[in-house]
This record gives sequence, structure tokens and C-alpha cells, in this order.
Amino acid sequence: MRRAKRRRSLREEENKWFEEKKTQFAWITEQAKFISNRIGRQIANPRQGYATWLWLRACITASSMTRLFEPHLEGKAVYIDHASIAALARALIENVATCIYLGDQKASEDVWNARRLIMRLNDRVNRAIFLKQIGQLPEDTKDDRLPEMRAELEANPAFSALTRDQRGKILNGSNTFLHGRHNTMLVFGWGNERTAGIYKYLSSHAHSTAMSFIRTEANRVYEPDSNASKVTAGFALDHASAALGTGCLNMISLFPYVEAAFDELVFMALKNGYSPPVWDSKPDKASPG
Repeated sequence: MRRAKRRRSLREEENKWFEEKKTQFAWITEQAKFISNRIGRQIANPRQGYATWLWLRACITASSMTRLFEPHLEGKAVYIDHASIAALARALIENVATCIYLGDQKASEDVWNARRLIMRLNDRVNRAIFLKQIGQLPEDTKDDRLPEMRAELEANPAFSALTRDQRGKILNGSNTFLHGRHNTMLVFGWGNERTAGIYKYLSSHAHSTAMSFIRTEANRVYEPDSNASKVTAGFALDHASAALGTGCLNMISLFPYVEAAFDELVFMALKNGYSPPVWDSKPDKASPG
């Protein structure tokens, strides 16, 4: 049976909404790059140093996303590469969350050192695993600091305060964050349920799960009159914009002199349009991640 076409008024509304999301994301991307350029190279404390590395990466990812705004033409079909936009949006959101997490000036020395040590341990454990899996020569075991790294982490008071199960998952390389990825992403202020939902939705496109393709026919994803790809891409851009905006405000708080470089109206738009990080001193250890 031939499927009914989507109402023209609804398609026009979706087109307008998508154009707004593209404009919004392009604008916040420009502000993010402006901040990165103004920070430049300078002597910084370790927390600021990690933040600047991750912030530059966020800016590059955001710029890559804007290049995907141009639709692809296949015969009569015109569609957006929504899956790639969604996958990059997920990477960008996680990147900004990690930038805030490692650049956190409010964390105690024990907490911040635990975060840093966990990252280094995770890198060491998983690098050894994937190098072996892809057939690369094992790293020199004579200089293996893994036992020393684990001992240093186990002596950290913030790490010791975790449950036995949490400590075990960190030590074997399963977890990258002190209280899990999910809790780290709560800094955007989206709340527990919505944060989990956003990440799961975007992840479905990054990993080609059933949610990313099983409804292709039902939603007429690649047909000329379908806006399905714009709806998915717009959702991804909306939340990536929010995350990048929070990241902008966080970087300005880390490097306050950057504020003076902004046009006053642009800075007010940034400050009024986006939310600073939401700090939770009592993370929900029962939540996913």
C-alpha cells in the first residue's frame, strides 16, 4: 500500500527548525574557535592544560560537523548525512564533558589526582589489549609501570572511597571516569533520565544499532519528500550546541581574560543563551556508566 506523504505544512516547519539548528550550531562553533584562539599557547596549570587539549579537539569536531550540513544528492533524493552528524555530536558532547571534568578547578587534589590517574591507567591497560589484538608487538615488559600505577591509584583517598565493584572496574580498564561516564555528563544540566536518553539515541547512530536503520522504510528516510534525516540531525545539533555552549562558558571561567576579547553583545548572547556547568558534589553512583 502506498504510504501517505507527510503534510507540506509539517515539512516546512521541520525545514525551518533544521535551518535554525544549523545556524545556532554554526554560531556557537565560531565562538568556541574564537575562545581557543584567544587562549593560545601559554604556561598553564595541569588542569588548564588538559582542558585546552580537549577544547581544541572539540573545536575541530564542531568544524567537521558544519561541513556535513551540505546535503548529498542521489538521483532525485536529497538527504543529510544524519548518522555521521549524530555520531560526531555524541563524540563532541563526551569530549566537552571530559574537558570540564579534567579542567575542574573546584575538585580537591585527591579527587583530581584520582581522575588523572584513572585516565592514565585506562590508557595503559586498553592500549596493551588492542595492540595485542591487532597483532602488534607487545610493549617492553621491562618498563611496565602498570603495577606501580595501580598501587598509586589504590593509595588515593578518593579512589579508596569507591565501592569494591567500582574500584575493580576501574583497575581492569572498564571505566574511564571516577564516578562513570554518565555522571560526568550530568554537568550539562539535562538531568539523569534525559542525559541517558540523549546519549543512547546518538549512540544508536554511531554504532549502527537497530534504532538507526530498522525504521528506514517506515520513515521514508532516503525518499525525496522525507525530512527524517533532518529531524535526526537537528536533534543532534541541538544538544551538541548546548554542550558546546556550556563548554565555552567553562573555558572562559578557566581563562577569565578571554572575556575582554569578546564583543559585548556577542558575550551577552553567549552568557544568556547557554548554561554554565552544573556541579554535583554527590554523584549518583547507581546510575549507568
